[in-house]
Amino acid sequence: MTRTQCSRRRTRLRAAAFGAALSLLAAGCATSNQASSSSGDKKAGGAAKCDVTKEGNVKSSGLEAPPTKKKGQLRIGFSPTAMDTYYKRVLAGVHEGIDAAGGTSKVKLDVQAPSSQSATDDQVRSVEAWISQGYDAIAVALFNENALEPLFKKASAKGIPIFTFNSPVVCSPYYVSNIGYDQSEGGRAQAQWIVDHYKNKGTVKIAMLEGLPGPHTSERMRGFNSVISKYPNLKVVASQPAGWTRAQGLSVTENILTAHPDIDILVALYDEMALGGLEALKARNLQGKIAVVGYENMSEANAAIKKGDFAATVDTGAKQEGRNIISTIEKYVADGQHVPRTVFDNVTVYDKTNITDFNPDDYVYVPPAKKK
Repeated sequence: MTRTQCSRRRTRLRAAAFGAALSLLAAGCATSNQASSSSGDKKAGGAAKCDVTKEGNVKSSGLEAPPTKKKGQLRIGFSPTAMDTYYKRVLAGVHEGIDAAGGTSKVKLDVQAPSSQSATDDQVRSVEAWISQGYDAIAVALFNENALEPLFKKASAKGIPIFTFNSPVVCSPYYVSNIGYDQSEGGRAQAQWIVDHYKNKGTVKIAMLEGLPGPHTSERMRGFNSVISKYPNLKVVASQPAGWTRAQGLSVTENILTAHPDIDILVALYDEMALGGLEALKARNLQGKIAVVGYENMSEANAAIKKGDFAATVDTGAKQEGRNIISTIEKYVADGQHVPRTVFDNVTVYDKTNITDFNPDDYVYVPPAKKK
């Protein structure tokens, strides 16, 4: 091979390597079910960035559908990732938000829940149908954003605004607003409760029940670790995924107790897993001896605190999230107002000191006639 040929080959190799690097960067926003970097991590000139949605620091992309002043009844498509206890509570808030907007004569809601959290095809079909039927707004909780991204682009091109909810990481440039709460703050709240009650008690061993791999788990864990890591006596000795379910919470806790029978605290990133963990503790006569710290303030977790089986749980304002979904859509679509890129509610920790302050009406839809 001549010197000229060698030079040309080196040039081609450098170009190929550069192209491969760009391809890897572009893949960084592949799916909301993968860990993504914060808005400040991607440099100018790189691929589209994934925003870890913090209130107040996520700017509009300019590619979303613009605000409108639609008259008459608004048609809204609503798609959670599954119709579990959390999303039922969000939906209760959605219905109360519709009441506040003037009732069903003002807002027509179409609820389509996938058959399971990973049934992305169900969600894709729902969003496709709403776009083809010209709905006025679409609200979606993200599990696999990559599958929905082409539809978000199509919706925005047709002037149909996309609103995401309960989605800790959003990569799409086509959404108007992400509605929910700071997921990492939920993890920090769990950890802070432990710090407040155990920081002066010598070595404390903690076991963690994580959810499915993805941004909900990673953000909650990030918040938890940011606090707990400052206290060397608070040691996480086991941390395993339990799939967000009660059954896996039970089996994983059993495995953890076999390997670490001397844990002091069981922390779960969702109450369903914590309730499964409680079953494992009861089977070994350990309820009340190992503190259980949950996440979501499900009604059963609430009752467990009153009974003494749970130490604490974090309430993330699910019903208020539902109200915020409707009020945000109404402002943007009917009133023509610009809205914040993030609309977040605060989290609250409940334990035996304040659990009676919680209003059980927050679990269910309360029609206007029954409101106090």
